[in-house]
Amino acid sequence: MELNFNDPLVKKFLIVIGVLVVLSPLGILLTWNNGDAWGEWGVEDLSNEVHADISGLQSLSDAWSYAPLPDYDIPGWDNPTMASIGYIISAIIGVILSIAIYYALIKIVNPASRQ
Repeated sequence: MELNFNDPLVKKFLIVIGVLVVLSPLGILLTWNNGDAWGEWGVEDLSNEVHADISGLQSLSDAWSYAPLPDYDIPGWDNPTMASIGYIISAIIGVILSIAIYYALIKIVNPASRQ
């Protein structure tokens, strides 16, 4: 299975992905002085939001301890512009990893695509 860049559907898909990558920093920029972006809460913050004891989530919060760019950030890049670039770099890495995993799964599940 090959990616045909001349296919109109592939071109539209890549344009949409590119726009989403460029827009990815909006979540942090819109909340820069107002706390965390939506969905980026810690266990204590989430517990306060839902007004319930969810301390069991603490054990799951450490299940994945490695990230290429923790907190979507490059250490030392503390101003909004540099943080935005960190978000874009994180988005690009995420897209590349997602596509690589997709193609690996296709190769495993569909033996005919191994040629």
